Amino acid sequence: MTAKKENAKRLGIYLLIVFAFMLIFALFIKPMNASNTVFYIIYMIFSFSPAIASLLTRAVTKEGFRDMKLHLNFTGNLKWYLLAFGLPLIFFSARILLPVIVSGHSEWLGGFTFQNVLASAFMLAALSAVQSIGLLGEELGWRGYMNQKMEPLFGTVGTCLVGGIVWSLWHLPMDIAGWLDGEGTLSDSLMMCVGRMLLLTCFGTFLMWLTKKTDSVFPAVVAHFMFNQSQGALGELLSQGDIPENADLGMIASVFEYVPMILLAVVFMGLLLFEKKKSPETV
Repeated sequence: MTAKKENAKRLGIYLLIVFAFMLIFALFIKPMNASNTVFYIIYMIFSFSPAIASLLTRAVTKEGFRDMKLHLNFTGNLKWYLLAFGLPLIFFSARILLPVIVSGHSEWLGGFTFQNVLASAFMLAALSAVQSIGLLGEELGWRGYMNQKMEPLFGTVGTCLVGGIVWSLWHLPMDIAGWLDGEGTLSDSLMMCVGRMLLLTCFGTFLMWLTKKTDSVFPAVVAHFMFNQSQGALGELLSQGDIPENADLGMIASVFEYVPMILLAVVFMGLLLFEKKKSPETV
């Protein structure tokens, strides 16, 4: 069997397993909403399903467990760990704050004092050192395994696009959980899914770059944590300002919702392609 066919077989088995877990999550939406215990158990299994799928695939295909990128690899890479922490915070700050500033409502930003911002940054740093390890369940599968199998098949650009779409589709049960439980409309849920697909596909490019640059999944784990948590921290600061109840920034907010993350994807796609051209045997 050729190397490409072997990669395709392993990728197919991995995706089959990980999406089987996704189906289980979708089927258990109602029991999860009825019981906190059921919710916790199913959610944790689902969260770690990419890692479980990668381990099962390695075992079934007799690939073994080498090159799992489970090393911190700090030597020469500390700056990329700092980038993994700081860049999502910068981009989400731009996404949330620029529409307010551009629309001329800077007075809404009363919660963004030096002390509040510094306290939030320290809190995120402390949490990222402890809580982000839970996201290893995702990154060991997506960046540590799936991307490695996709790249020989789809190339760098194709892996970022296809891998990002697959990653976003895996979140589908969570995105439509409300509708499955009888809340909201299907159209609203699907619109949110489309937006999420765009954001995750773009952000996945950065996570792929971090993993290839450091040969470790842990910078992607930190960046993934910041992707999840920095939005909440910024929203909390924004809520401390003087925001009218009927505040609506309209088209400006819609533009800045996606532009910063698209720019991030373009930059890191360019870096991936540049480094591949420069050192094809190591990138």
